[in-house]
Amino acid sequence: MPSRTKRPAQKVIDEALADLDDVPPENWPPDITYLTDHTYSDAVTAEQRTALSRPAPESDQWTKISREQINETLDRVKIIIIDDEKHPAYRQRGLFAKSKLDPDAFITLYLGHVHTNSLVDTDPHSDYDLALDRDIGLSVDAAKSGNIARFANDYRCVAERPNAEFRDCFIKVPCTKRAGGVKWERRVGIFVLPAGKAGKRKTGIRENEEVLVSYGKSYWESRKLMATFRKDFEMLNIAEAALDE
Repeated sequence: MPSRTKRPAQKVIDEALADLDDVPPENWPPDITYLTDHTYSDAVTAEQRTALSRPAPESDQWTKISREQINETLDRVKIIIIDDEKHPAYRQRGLFAKSKLDPDAFITLYLGHVHTNSLVDTDPHSDYDLALDRDIGLSVDAAKSGNIARFANDYRCVAERPNAEFRDCFIKVPCTKRAGGVKWERRVGIFVLPAGKAGKRKTGIRENEEVLVSYGKSYWESRKLMATFRKDFEMLNIAEAALDE
């Protein structure tokens, strides 16, 4: 007869999964799958998964995010449907602070479907694809499934500068091969920008202020190219305006 006593590692896994809230937040789009952790393409190898837990030369500077911080994400930010006609994401969704967020504070993980960077495993039409680890050739795509981070808009044509940024970080994930039943694994998160040496960003992000990041020039250049090909003049105008910033 099998023992009813769970192994310590399995107990840790069960507790971690029980902590996760898989109920989508308010204003979540019905056609997007809500995630509480990454899903993985079949093309992602076991070696690549293992490599996400290996220290990198710069990884000693990465923040280790606790389970409590992850669970409190929806206490920090909310999804709002934008009603400002001048906003490039008018009638679309944005990510806004529920309360004041201090400089350098963790906001949320960026979750989605992890895939390899091969052409056959990459969606060329996705606007939500973010590099997870270039050295091992993995990215995370939140086009069809993800979490609240997918609604963070680019600052261009909205504000003078971003107030948040993407950063590498670590979280604890279940691992039956480790003594404690968990290991640290690489993720990408969104953090409030630091105050800076001159303290220009010491206010952080105010309550009800939109969380704005920089997608980078390459993102808008690809959007411009795609808009030209599709003859999507509205998107073309937005991309050109963003590149002129």
